[in-house]
Amino acid sequence: MLGTVSLLLIPLLSGANAANDWGIACKGECSYDIPDTVVSGTLKISGASNAVSDITAAGGWTILSCDASSLAQDIRLVCQSSDCEHLFEGHGAIDTLIRLPETCGSSAFARVANIQVDPNQTLPADIKATISPAGNITTTVFIMSVDTNFAAIDSTKTGPVSFSLEGYNFPVQIITPPPTKRDARGLKTRNWMAFNESNTYDLPPLNIDDTFPLLSTSIDCDHFSASVSASFETKVDVTVSLGLIATGTVIPPVIDEFAVFAGLDASVVGTLDLTASALGTISTGETTLYSVALPGVDFPGFFSLEPIFAIYGGIKATLNADFDLKVDLAYNLNTRAHYPPDTEPSTGDSKPATSTLVFSAVPNLSLNSEVKPLLKPEIKLGLEAFGVATATVSLDVESRLEATLNINADGNAQAGTTCSDASGEIEACVDIKAALSVNVVAEGSIDILGISASNSTTYALYSDGWDLYNKCASASGNTKREAAPVSAGIQRRAGITCPTSSTITSIEEIINEIIQDIQSIGSS
Repeated sequence: MLGTVSLLLIPLLSGANAANDWGIACKGECSYDIPDTVVSGTLKISGASNAVSDITAAGGWTILSCDASSLAQDIRLVCQSSDCEHLFEGHGAIDTLIRLPETCGSSAFARVANIQVDPNQTLPADIKATISPAGNITTTVFIMSVDTNFAAIDSTKTGPVSFSLEGYNFPVQIITPPPTKRDARGLKTRNWMAFNESNTYDLPPLNIDDTFPLLSTSIDCDHFSASVSASFETKVDVTVSLGLIATGTVIPPVIDEFAVFAGLDASVVGTLDLTASALGTISTGETTLYSVALPGVDFPGFFSLEPIFAIYGGIKATLNADFDLKVDLAYNLNTRAHYPPDTEPSTGDSKPATSTLVFSAVPNLSLNSEVKPLLKPEIKLGLEAFGVATATVSLDVESRLEATLNINADGNAQAGTTCSDASGEIEACVDIKAALSVNVVAEGSIDILGISASNSTTYALYSDGWDLYNKCASASGNTKREAAPVSAGIQRRAGITCPTSSTITSIEEIINEIIQDIQSIGSS
């Protein structure tokens, strides 16, 4: 069902729930869950006892001033209990990874870049009343500089600190901790995400119903004006499901293992509307028809996945005619893509949907044209690691039409048609093919992706093709009807009735009658 995804999050590691507990101070390790009702995710860091600390109330601190949206800033805070002394143990406070309160900073964790006693030791009366002097530094106000420049940390002092995370663009309770670095070595052979009917989540679908212009141009000629216009009437219902897993070390910043998946369930109807009264060749290239940012998974300073759904379109055509054409490129799609490709086999299935054809032409002695439109839905996953390494992984669905339209006054069919042995005064052929291919394209500078900023890697998932219409008719003599194999689920008229009366003497009448028969395909 469109809008629903069935997902089983298999146990990556046995153990307790990974949910962070704001009542327990982080000492050496800590977990953080994304507080969101739309997306879900969890992040865990782990290192030596003094490499990871806490400036929340559980860690013995009260925040006096802090910017809720900054990654790098100065925080004013006061030690409220002896628990705060943990921050200064071992190698000292500087270069310690700390958990931040929900309302302080945009990142769950940050590096202590500097700390000093605030010359202003004034405390609000209500906060001062809650502090019971104990230990050496309680009631002391500090100014702490924090950032997410984890590469600046001297790992010889702190020792390595590992991280692991997983996230999804839909709300789900993650019942197991994310994988440790050791456990992540099995990611490439692990079925880390599978489908199970017992775990179903409704995802909000995108509903797109709009007309997007592709081309409109005209030129003044002697006694008339020649013009070409093309557009896609697009109806798309699509559901996008996303997820990622990453492991490595924060100190130093290294990604050891990485896996991302994208699921696309879609019903697509793209109706090409082409009106031409000109000679020549046109090509629009690939242009953006529609684009929207989707909810992603973001652990600021560590790793982020920012998805964009877009629809691209274009057309190439060689024209020698005066005609109108409307034809549907319609299909249903269900596909799952994983990257890197060896994390789990990608799957996909496409089924052609019913297509309609409307075709009319101004009667003349000949009509020879080829039309090749492109409609490409795409999910682009923007990835960022540690704020410095970036990459994209895209799931591209390229759907194409190839339409050959021929009407000849001498009974000789043109190249590319299937009616070369037809005879008669007038002959008409319509040959329209559809093709669909799904590819994963990766590019960027995250080393774990195995690519560099100077190149990209494409993985073909599958391709499919089918004939929409393949019909020919002649006005007199023999008539040949060719019906290409029709994919399951497409209802087609078995053939068309061709005019054969020898009493028809007007070329215009013959052409009009043939076109009426061809057009009736689309309404049957």
